Amino acid sequence: MIAFLIVTVVILLILAGLFAAYHKTFYSPTKDMSETENTAYIAKLAEGHNIDQRISELNSLPCELITIRSYDGLRLSARYFEGESDKPLCICFHGYRGSAVRDFSGIGLHLIREGYNVLIVDERAHWRSQGHTICFGIKERYDVVSWVKFAQKHFEKDKSIFLFGISMGGGTVLMASGQQLPSNVKGIVADCPFNSPKDIIKHVCRMIKLNPELCWPAVWLSALIYGRLRINATTAAREVKKTRTPIVIIHGEGDDFVPMSMSKEVRDANPSMVEMHTIPRAGHGMSFFEDTDRYIGIVEEFIHRYDK
Repeated sequence: MIAFLIVTVVILLILAGLFAAYHKTFYSPTKDMSETENTAYIAKLAEGHNIDQRISELNSLPCELITIRSYDGLRLSARYFEGESDKPLCICFHGYRGSAVRDFSGIGLHLIREGYNVLIVDERAHWRSQGHTICFGIKERYDVVSWVKFAQKHFEKDKSIFLFGISMGGGTVLMASGQQLPSNVKGIVADCPFNSPKDIIKHVCRMIKLNPELCWPAVWLSALIYGRLRINATTAAREVKKTRTPIVIIHGEGDDFVPMSMSKEVRDANPSMVEMHTIPRAGHGMSFFEDTDRYIGIVEEFIHRYDK
């Protein structure tokens, strides 16, 4: 009897530990919060870049709130900013625990100002979209396909589409590149993406002084048990190797959150389809603000090259 109780307590402690790992890494309450909340990211971004003003401008622009159903039944939400009829549609995916207007207050606002048609998505488990498990691109890649299919039904069927992603959103659109995307998806722009959930999770463990080799099995198992998620199902490099869609990656050389080596690994998986540009001194997600003119030049040239 005592042995049974001991085993039961040990199992409960293990399950509690796994739940804590899941809650810390994957769980999101999807509740509303201030899009200018005082995070370190926002504080750094705000220095000399008027981030609050840019977010306020994005929020004040007229847009249409759009919802669709994901492949697994979640209600997904996005804001559509209508532009000029002869310009492409840009579908934008934000980062981990980020928000659409925060992460796209740079290039997203520029695209809107220039008359592009822009769909800024709330990723699953964020903001207005349903779900409680952040999947690091593993399930979100199918959501990308769902948004593309929506666009084909509600816009001109052959309208040029460009996919944009920042941080986890960058990893997401790269993972989606291995899907059977329609031919009117002309290109993908990924800003500071990671290659695989495993790599970025282990990297963050090192940053916070935890042993990644001990933490990873617990994180992997917690995702499987509580999130019904096979977190190592694929990687960006594996999917990019199969793609026929042109890709441009932009990565800050000063990024210590998602190492630039992860983008290089993706590029090297399919160098004929992937070009990579690095921005000196730029930290994570800061490339647009560190060298705005060059960033815009890279994106505009890429769009004009493939919008045919």
